[in-house]
Amino acid sequence: MADGPVSVFQGDLPIAAKLEKARAELLDLSARNRLLNVPRFSASAKTVDVVDERSSEVFRLLVRESKACTFLPGRETAQEKADAKAVDEAFLAELPQPADDEGGDEKGVASRHSDTKLQTRMTSKGLQKRLFDLYGDALTLEEEQGVNVLYLALGMLKWIDPQNRENVRHAPLVLVPVRLERGTAGERFRVRARPEDLSANLSLEAYLDRVHALKLPELEADDEFEPTAYFKAVARAVETKDGWEVKPDDIVLGFFSFAKFLMYRDLDPANWPQGETIADRPLIRSLLADGFDGRDELLHEDTPIDRYIAPVDMLHIVDCDSSQTLAVHDVRQGRNLVIQGPPGTGKSVPHKTS
Repeated sequence: MADGPVSVFQGDLPIAAKLEKARAELLDLSARNRLLNVPRFSASAKTVDVVDERSSEVFRLLVRESKACTFLPGRETAQEKADAKAVDEAFLAELPQPADDEGGDEKGVASRHSDTKLQTRMTSKGLQKRLFDLYGDALTLEEEQGVNVLYLALGMLKWIDPQNRENVRHAPLVLVPVRLERGTAGERFRVRARPEDLSANLSLEAYLDRVHALKLPELEADDEFEPTAYFKAVARAVETKDGWEVKPDDIVLGFFSFAKFLMYRDLDPANWPQGETIADRPLIRSLLADGFDGRDELLHEDTPIDRYIAPVDMLHIVDCDSSQTLAVHDVRQGRNLVIQGPPGTGKSVPHKTS
């Protein structure tokens, strides 16, 4: 029987080498990572592609002016229109053509690009179902993970897989944290920017640096940030790559998670203050090299707690059941724990109360 994979924590490597191997395992630089390969116009992926809009105008409306935007369906076939007779015809507005608003405003921006209606190619029924799914999943993911993962991606880098030139990928460039909302079940969904910092594509930065030795420009998320200038800087950074292209007005609404990359960055020794190297932390040394001292066994979750923990010591910020109370007690005794359980079982309670 073949031996299984060896843990990075085993072996005689120095602590720094083990830590670097553990960090590398957090990175997903494959096409499975949506931050490197976002599905485009997919019938199954939970994304909404916005078409015939300008990233600079969408950024102005959502971020600069804090406005909410709605979504417009695209053209429908005759059969689809026949199946939707009961739906308000005004809601089935077709995508306007350039001739509909030639000239635009004083800056030459067409009215279809400066309004708060984001155009899509989806049918009305398909669009509403997709938005409903995104709305429900966004709420669930935030409740379970404690962070928002719904973003409106502005601009795409079209890049080619170095192992197979037939594989064309699209990676988002600027990610605006957003929420979907609506007043009642009969109203349209609106998308609104959240009061959080926008972000560059950190996974793309790591991929280009490690695989292609390219460095993306830094995204400074201040009041002066302009997407158009950033897209031009990205185009200059990748101009040596044949077939690669920055598409500034490709826009996608979908889920993008940075959790593992943020852990990867936090574990970088270079990001720690001088004299406080992460590899010298007692917990890291115990985990990667020295091991942990033997301690008394933890109390079982079914143990009656009154004989071990006096009621006066049960000072919790939020309500706890018996198993959570035991976990809080062990943490307060200075023990390190790994708490497992399915979503919604209160694994974060010990952190909140300790």
